[in-house]
Amino acid sequence: MLRWSAAALALFVVGCGNVEEAALEPEALATQEAGLRACSTSLDCVSGCNCSGGLCAPAIGPTPPAGYCDQAPVRACTTGSDCASGCNCVSNVCVDGGFSPPANCLLAPPDSYESDNTHTAASSYAGTPQLNHSFHRQNDVDWVLVATPINQVMTVETYNLRNGPWMRIDIYAYNYATRTLGALVGSTTSTVCSQITPSCLIYRATANVVANGVYAVKITDTRNRPAGDDYTPTAKYDLKMY
Repeated sequence: MLRWSAAALALFVVGCGNVEEAALEPEALATQEAGLRACSTSLDCVSGCNCSGGLCAPAIGPTPPAGYCDQAPVRACTTGSDCASGCNCVSNVCVDGGFSPPANCLLAPPDSYESDNTHTAASSYAGTPQLNHSFHRQNDVDWVLVATPINQVMTVETYNLRNGPWMRIDIYAYNYATRTLGALVGSTTSTVCSQITPSCLIYRATANVVANGVYAVKITDTRNRPAGDDYTPTAKYDLKMY
């Protein structure tokens, strides 16, 4: 039988201390990695982070605080009206209201003019600006019908652009009795000038219109944002015709 002295036992314990610490390192590393957010695309990551190697990592730019990219993406809100149907605003974040089926609370709520995604369901321009239009879904389209009392050059203008909408404005002659589109009479895809100032951030299309005519205005979201990216600030604009 081997007999160990107290000194030998002490040396053994001391010697094994480093081995034990080394054995814990992979476990600690696994625990740390378990806290990282897995992803398949950057839409699975909070704003400012990209999907890299299956994990959310800081995007190019200032380094975010530790653990920031481990959070799930959320939609910010001030009131429930900032959230999609079925979601509530809790602590300035849109969260599921508990109804079935579960709501996608990353999506933006529609504006007050929906549903206006087709010319047969278009809103009507009543002579005063339409405020707070939004592109609340990928490739959103807004349609507006306007009656023209006189022969004139009509101007359609989108202004007060918020959160970076890019758009195309098309003006069509319209047969209201049969709900059919006629000829394209005016169009634009560019702002009136290129500087990033309020006076330049305006889309303006013109068309020669006739007295007692009806025209359909189509405003198309051209940002080409990927589906599911709607938790970013909602692109909004105001509309007027004169």
